[in-house]
Amino acid sequence: MRVVVFNFKELRVKNFLINVVRYFCGGIVFRDIVRKRLERGPILRRLREEFFKAATQIFDPDEFLVAFRKDLENLNSHALVISPFLNRVAVEKFCNLKEVSDALKKGKKIVVVTRPADPREVDDPKEHETCINMLENCGVKVIEKPRFHFKAVIIDDSIIYIGSINPLQIITVKYIPADYMLRFVSEALVDEIIERFIPDYQEWLK
Repeated sequence: MRVVVFNFKELRVKNFLINVVRYFCGGIVFRDIVRKRLERGPILRRLREEFFKAATQIFDPDEFLVAFRKDLENLNSHALVISPFLNRVAVEKFCNLKEVSDALKKGKKIVVVTRPADPREVDDPKEHETCINMLENCGVKVIEKPRFHFKAVIIDDSIIYIGSINPLQIITVKYIPADYMLRFVSEALVDEIIERFIPDYQEWLK
């Protein structure tokens, strides 16, 4: 498996990462948020230190799925999967994962946030609704949120994946799409993302 690990002490690598790790949420660019937060001095010293010492990895779709399964296997409490779009094959595969069934049997919580099954939101509302039902039937809590594009996975408030991969839509049977996920291990960064972009996070986990 190809995994790229960056040393954040090198400025050129830091600038590369901040430019790569960006997404749009309410018109705010992630790299600008990070830059501004890091410039605020001692108030966010913990965030600054953790961000630059975190082991960060870049995954293509196949590599992401392998890493995601490993994190689910080691799940302590909860996982939040933010996937605006769903694919029946991908969702069925997810529901049949041993890591998912084991976690749910142990009382751990898995929450999926996706768009509503509405023609104004998704291309195939019928398939989308089928996917939502499949997730709920296997014990996953589903939150429907309209008009969003943010893709992420949060594991136990300490690991976050951010990128262009819809976690429960991607399939790589015929080809590997040119999408990616970046994996951060940083409680401070997770806190920052939740604070700025996921105000309903705690409510979703109930």
